[in-house]
Amino acid sequence: MRAFARFLRRNTIALLALFLALSGTTYAAATALAPNSVGTVQLKKNAVTAVKIRKSAVTNPKIAKNAVTGAKVKDNSLTGADVLESSLGKVPSATAADTVGGSAVKSFVATVASGGAAATVLNLNGLIVTLTCTAGNAVFVANNNSGENAQLRFEGHGNTNGPFDNGTSNLTATSNFALNDAENIGSGSAHYLRANGTGVSASYGWRNDALGTGGPVACRVFGFAVSG
Repeated sequence: MRAFARFLRRNTIALLALFLALSGTTYAAATALAPNSVGTVQLKKNAVTAVKIRKSAVTNPKIAKNAVTGAKVKDNSLTGADVLESSLGKVPSATAADTVGGSAVKSFVATVASGGAAATVLNLNGLIVTLTCTAGNAVFVANNNSGENAQLRFEGHGNTNGPFDNGTSNLTATSNFALNDAENIGSGSAHYLRANGTGVSASYGWRNDALGTGGPVACRVFGFAVSG
């Protein structure tokens, strides 16, 4: 027993160093984590804060669908380049964009094959313009279906007879005023006025050809109209 006590006194420092070394190894073995061993179950609630996330580590594929709501987007952080315009509805205050100075604006284009059925070119505020193409000859006429008295004035320039103008103070539902003055190619304008003070002004062009396609001749009318 005395010999064991002498052994301890002589080797105290060495035994203490051995104990500390073995304790450190045991601690390291107990606290070391295997790769990919920490999952959501092992994480304490609110343990991962913003400062612990590596910059650019959170990419689009890692964000759940519908995870980012409007409340999570910083005010004024999205610009036009970030928005898909086709996904937007009409801005309420932009409803007036459908008109110019309160007047409705409408573009039109119509094509009728030679001998084909008549086509309505324009139907706006009581003014109806119809296109036919009899034997390849363009004829487009104006009538009044407003149910009240109306006047019409039109003028234009054809490729054969040059300038023309005409009109009537009593445009009816069956007046059939030819706005092209029997010309097959030209341009012109028409002004329609109803008894209630509203009307339509239209600017248009027309032609009868194959448009360089080498196909059959057709009659075409194109332009725009303003109603107010």
